[in-house]
Amino acid sequence: MHGLSCVRGSLGLIALCLAVAACGAVRSSADNPLTVGGLTPKIEDKDAGLVAVAPDLDVKKYRVVVVEKISVSAAQIADEGDRRFAEKLTTGFHRQLVRRLRESGLFQDVVDASVTDVQPSDVPTLRLRGAITRLGRGSQAARYFAGIYGAGRARAQADMHFAEVPSGRVVIATADRRVSGGLQWFGGDDEDLLEESFDDMARDLAKFLVRLSKGEAPGKPQ
Repeated sequence: MHGLSCVRGSLGLIALCLAVAACGAVRSSADNPLTVGGLTPKIEDKDAGLVAVAPDLDVKKYRVVVVEKISVSAAQIADEGDRRFAEKLTTGFHRQLVRRLRESGLFQDVVDASVTDVQPSDVPTLRLRGAITRLGRGSQAARYFAGIYGAGRARAQADMHFAEVPSGRVVIATADRRVSGGLQWFGGDDEDLLEESFDDMARDLAKFLVRLSKGEAPGKPQ
């Protein structure tokens, strides 16, 4: 019986370790959020990281949102390999933003500016722009051998803003930072971890807009 209990205990521990090791990207405090159009993200939000919102904002009045291609800060690009890696991630992030905003149901049209020219219109419109300001692959080997201490974590931060068209007035600014979470005892591929981070950012930005449209103020649950 004692041996069987030990086996059960060991299996339970292994299952727990696997569950924790499977944890992917988690939110972390944004680093030096960008000020855009007079808005500096400072309010900690449960979905979108740090945010700033124009005091008179009514999200429901905008019928169209134009999603522009995401850039990467030059400081995050050391060589051609970094450039190709960043291009792949930004392309995926852009697609997720378009998809999540369409799925939110907030807008009559979500325009992908990478494939469609934006035509002048009298319809109330927002333009989404952003930059990946932190992009670190981390170390898979460090995550494998020392992940319990947080070593080798992949990390990413996106600073985004919505501006009115054609005035350019910024009405929302956000800074969302994610790092690979869990114990990561089994390493984890850095590209997969970063893709998950940007997918989560896109999903949560759309959730944040839906909450604003319902009159909920930015912030974290008390």
